[in-house]
Amino acid sequence: MECKEDTHTKSSHSIIFWAWELWKAGNPFELVDPILRESCSEDQVLRCIHVGLLCVEYNAMDRPIMSDVISMLTSEAQLPLPKQPAFSSARSIVEEKSLSKPAEIGSINYVSLSTMDAR
Repeated sequence: MECKEDTHTKSSHSIIFWAWELWKAGNPFELVDPILRESCSEDQVLRCIHVGLLCVEYNAMDRPIMSDVISMLTSEAQLPLPKQPAFSSARSIVEEKSLSKPAEIGSINYVSLSTMDAR
């Protein structure tokens, strides 16, 4: 069985990245498993993908609150276009910050550890 090289296998590091790339290319329905495509409503699936992308936008203030998400999923209202997702790039912001700073003593993820001693 031959593996097709697609957007996901070429450059994806997360499903969000893959969904964003397919959305920009105008093919978000490709996220759906081919076996399920014929048994689901394309409009409903596309609406769910659209709302999902709105929920992971880069700026947290642009993301809808849960009551808005429910409304978006249950109504036929026009949805705003999604913006760049927070996790759509191959490198995370933490990785970029750590690469731009000189090495520091401590953990990479800035977590401190405490030792618990009994009295």
